[in-house]
Amino acid sequence: MVLIDANAIIRIIVNDNKEMTREATEFISENQALARNEILAEVVYVLQKVYKIDKTAICNFLSSLIDNDIIKTESKDVIKFALDIFGSRSLDFVDCLLYAYHSVNGNEVFTFDKALRKLVSG
Repeated sequence: MVLIDANAIIRIIVNDNKEMTREATEFISENQALARNEILAEVVYVLQKVYKIDKTAICNFLSSLIDNDIIKTESKDVIKFALDIFGSRSLDFVDCLLYAYHSVNGNEVFTFDKALRKLVSG
């Protein structure tokens, strides 16, 4: 399994450099490409803050890549849950990821963030 970085995923989504998009797409399709959760968090941040892509589109893009097994993740259930929460709430993606770890895996979460604390405490 090969780890991929945020830039490879971003190139595929924004398609702003045809050569890099082609190369990333070919590489990922020919290899078992794993996107670690922290990489996906970086992808979400860059797409939202740099490219100004709205949350719904980000969720759709990433969900499609994951659902179609274009990219593998460490925990598909956690990422999918985090994306669902991210698309429907005003939390940043890392907080959604923490909530997903809590909801899917039963991990306890300690936070001073009021919105996340409220969500985690039910």
